This record gives sequence, C-alpha cells and structure tokens, in this order.
Amino acid sequence: MLTRYLLKTLALPPAINILVILFALFFLGRWRRLRMLTIILSLVSLALLSTPFVTKLLGSQIEKYPPLSAHEINPKDYQAIIILGAGRERDALEYEGEDSPTSLELERLRYGAYLHRKTGLPILTTGGDVSEQGRISEAEFMARVLREEFFVTVKWKEGKSRTTWENAENTMVIARQNGINKALLVTHAWHMPRAMYSFQRAGMNVTAAPTRFESYDLGKNSLLDFLPQAGALRDSSLLIHEFLGMGWYWWVDTIN
Repeated sequence: MLTRYLLKTLALPPAINILVILFALFFLGRWRRLRMLTIILSLVSLALLSTPFVTKLLGSQIEKYPPLSAHEINPKDYQAIIILGAGRERDALEYEGEDSPTSLELERLRYGAYLHRKTGLPILTTGGDVSEQGRISEAEFMARVLREEFFVTVKWKEGKSRTTWENAENTMVIARQNGINKALLVTHAWHMPRAMYSFQRAGMNVTAAPTRFESYDLGKNSLLDFLPQAGALRDSSLLIHEFLGMGWYWWVDTIN
C-alpha cells in the first residue's frame, strides 16, 4: 500500500512538476532550449492548476452526475444509503490521540446523515485499509462518527476494501445477503463517475447522490479565481487523480 500511495503522490501535482523540473535540470543539459521549455511548461501548468478557475473547469469535465434532491427520493424504491470512505487523520492531538475524519470524509458523512434523516433509509459504510494492528476499519470508524456526532446508527459495515473497485465488489456481497436491490451512493461529485462505474460493474443498482461540486459556479468568476491558491492546487490534484483513476479502470477492463 505504501508503494501505491508513493507512486500516486509522485504522479500528481505538485510532485510531478518538481520531478519534471529536476529531470530537465539534470538530464537535458545538452539541449538548452528544450530544458528551458520543459521548465517553463512545468511552472506554467503548476500555476494554472493552482487557480480556482482551472479547478472549476476540470470539475466540469468529470462531475457528470447532477445533485440529487432529497424531496424527490421515494424511499420505497431503495433499501440502503451507501457512503464511501475518504480517509482519516491518525492520532489527532485535539481529540486526545483519537482518529478524526478528514474534511472529505466528513462531507460525505454529513450528506449521508442528511439523506438518512430525509428518507429513513438504513446506512452502509464501506472502507477498510487498516495498516496498523488494533485500529478499527474505515467503515467502523465512519459508523462511530455517524453515531457519536450525527446521532445516526449504521446498519451494515464493509471493512475490507482498499479501493473504490473493492468498495463495490465487497458491498455487493453484503447487498446480496441482505436483499439490497437498489441503493443511494454517496461520494463527492468528482469521485462519482469512478464510483458509479465500479458499482455498476459489480452488478449493483445504484443512484448517484453526489456532494460538494467543484464546478457549481463555473460561470461566476472574480479576479481571485484567476490567482494561484494552495486550496485550488489541492482540488486540482484530486480531480486529476480521478481522471487517472478512470483511465486505469478502463485499461484494466480492456485487457481482462
């Protein structure tokens, strides 16, 4: 898992931009113009990806599922709400060494709890990746946060998966065992295409329930949207990760 996360980090901004610049400096010494062009392109791309406008533009290309109105959901058509994990902060000092949900996970949990209150549908949390002995799974951790902070009880927990692909396959097993024929799928709008692809590939009938849209105000821009910002670079990296993830999934399906 460490190797996979390391490779993923190096393939995304800003690490990939730094690697390209270092490559140009150390290996393109003979080709001065090519070296300068490579460095300039790397710096320009890094600056562009740091602007909220480019982040919104990238989001508009991948956020294909519209927001779901809770008032239009007929609870009789569904048997569950599936919430995908998004990581946790280990040993948070302000919580006396207890783990804390990442901002991304908290957004998914909040929306899942909101849908639960609007529909009364039971919740299934999915996520594993337990790298240390003694730690509970991601799914169990999510259930604890929902119970203690949102006063919502989780009915099913899938705690073995490490990827979105495995989220879908392992959740399908629980669905078969518990008569879940159709479910609402909660994750971020930019992650939804890969999540829907994975769950539909696994044979699950799911309806997209996306949260937090990067491209929600693409047509409304101010001067600040064209200035580099650290938060925008982080969001751009997440979006690029999704593009790469979809490409990887497509390639794996193609060769199998």
